Amino acid sequence: MTPTCLVCESPTDHFARHAVLGRHDGEYRRCTRCGYVFVVAPHWLDEAYGTAIAALDTGIVVRNLWLADVTSALLGLEFREVERSVDYGAGTGLFVRLMRDRGHDMYWHDAYSPNLLAIGFEADVTQRYDLATAFELVEHLPNPRDGFEMLGRLAPRILLSTELLPDPAPAIADWPYYAPEAGQHIGFFTRAALQVMAERLGRRLSSNGRNLHVIADEPVNERLLRLLRRPKRARWLARFGRRASRTYTDADLMADRLRAAQSIDA
Repeated sequence: MTPTCLVCESPTDHFARHAVLGRHDGEYRRCTRCGYVFVVAPHWLDEAYGTAIAALDTGIVVRNLWLADVTSALLGLEFREVERSVDYGAGTGLFVRLMRDRGHDMYWHDAYSPNLLAIGFEADVTQRYDLATAFELVEHLPNPRDGFEMLGRLAPRILLSTELLPDPAPAIADWPYYAPEAGQHIGFFTRAALQVMAERLGRRLSSNGRNLHVIADEPVNERLLRLLRRPKRARWLARFGRRASRTYTDADLMADRLRAAQSIDA
């Protein structure tokens, strides 16, 4: 049977074949309705996630610094009522630590990566948060409908980063975001595909048209999202979301927990 779209369940056309991880034959298909491009049956994911952070991702620190500025700006200008947030697919916890250092009550969750930098602030995904962030996550989802539904259960507002597929869609060798050498990117969204996901959740999509997107009950100022594409402007706007740092109060909390655990062991 010809695979249907993993986003909107419409018919798909063959888009490309390309070697993934240098040795697996990957078939890419494109939706005839929403334009979503995906890899059919990516059986190599366990191999690809032997390390959760691909060696190709040299921009991980720069990106997290930018995203901390972006999120701080939005918390100060658009999401002022947000108190507790969860970073879903949080990797090593760098973003969570950055946000807590800026005074925001952010928690970590990742099914693949160890928590190295936000230990003690793991999220309980059975709880409800005010905001869920999902940065460089949705292009990894084998089943995007399930992934977005999980994010929707976590919080009424979802802040995403993922690169939108250019129009016309480039060949695999001509767009680095496909990243077949790492084997982890398996789904590539258009704005129309993200719109389908927002509608499935009964919410509205706002986007800067490139790499930053919000799914929420109410639209977010897209002019602001476009401004936040520029790191210098994001850094300046981040000041509106700064709060009293949690760096040292978090350290006190961890010390209290350690003392409590040691007294029980004794």
